[in-house]
Amino acid sequence: MKEQAVVEAALYSSGNALTVEDLARVTRLDGSKVRDHLKRLAKEYDSRGSALEVAQIGTKWAMQIRPEYSERARPFAPPEIDRDILKTAALVAYHQPLLQSDLFDMIGSKVYEHTQSLEKLGLINRKPSGRSLALTTTRYFSEFFGLKATDREGIRKLMASKAGIQYTERAAGPSPDVHEQGVPEALGLPGSDATTSGSPASAGAS
Repeated sequence: MKEQAVVEAALYSSGNALTVEDLARVTRLDGSKVRDHLKRLAKEYDSRGSALEVAQIGTKWAMQIRPEYSERARPFAPPEIDRDILKTAALVAYHQPLLQSDLFDMIGSKVYEHTQSLEKLGLINRKPSGRSLALTTTRYFSEFFGLKATDREGIRKLMASKAGIQYTERAAGPSPDVHEQGVPEALGLPGSDATTSGSPASAGAS
């Protein structure tokens, strides 16, 4: 595996500007090597005449669309999503099909706002199931997060693998399983904190 390609992949995957120290920590390469690779990547992208560039922004580096192309590319850019909502998406993806009332037990009353936002973005489906709603991911979910699987069980298996937890095939139907540690991290997110203290019982949550 080429070190420069590893640095390039890390920069691309981040989607944000990173310091040399950040990249060195993630790639486990020496900081001076990372800096050299970044400079070479910047020159290579310049020589290609690519719409993308590897640019130094202050003390950080980023892979981004060149300013002259950004206006035309903007309509195709994915929407920015709050990290808290992304944590909820990770939980739905692993536990699906998941009742919204069970998700309430995991994250509290913000479940309503989060699931509505995710549905509007086309990332999850919400369908009536008894007194609650059954939550599942859409095909666009895989595309948005760059997952290779598009079927529900395939997504669950990938999420389990990324989170380092044991995967068990699930029978059809909403599941009341509790939140497993590590699931939000499967999408590169910190753990989700429950906010249910002082909340009403979830039996009536919908």
